[in-house]
Amino acid sequence: MVLKRAYHHGDLRRALVLAAREVLVERGPEGVSLRGAVAKVGASTAAPYRHFRDKDALLVAVALEGHAELRGTLRDCDAQTVTALGHAYLGFALENPALYRLMLGAGIGDRAAHPELAEAHRETCAVLADRMGDRIDPGGFATTLWCLLHGLATLVIDGHVARGSALAEAERSLAFLAGDVVSPAGVRITSE
Repeated sequence: MVLKRAYHHGDLRRALVLAAREVLVERGPEGVSLRGAVAKVGASTAAPYRHFRDKDALLVAVALEGHAELRGTLRDCDAQTVTALGHAYLGFALENPALYRLMLGAGIGDRAAHPELAEAHRETCAVLADRMGDRIDPGGFATTLWCLLHGLATLVIDGHVARGSALAEAERSLAFLAGDVVSPAGVRITSE
């Protein structure tokens, strides 16, 4: 088992995070426990407490890893267009629904006790702002974009919008947000 091998090489913290991510996908944040992660990696029951004080701390570590991955996805996006960034964000969220929900605090008891989560949110939004280029207010635009994408991702994950139509909905919403809207009569309406 890969997780046990990772632990035996001395990286118990990493092995526990990987085990928690596996359980998160299978059973959601409620199914994650320190005891379960320890059992998956084959460590002693006291071992995880050197790295995580409780289940929430383990879940926060997984959420922070998810934020780092999302930031990487956004940075690696080929184009700086709103549509390309929207596709990258939405693709990440829909490919990792349990992780995405956790990143936004689902299943973590007292989020206020983990200011690093709020900082991770700010850093992710900062990447969006950095990718916005020469807009008048890239930070405000990025926050608006993040709200739109988060809302759409959540609607798809919760089953209110069909996954197959999510990209079409995103295209329409992103075009509107970018100010590239065509009226029913075929007249282009821009925000300039």
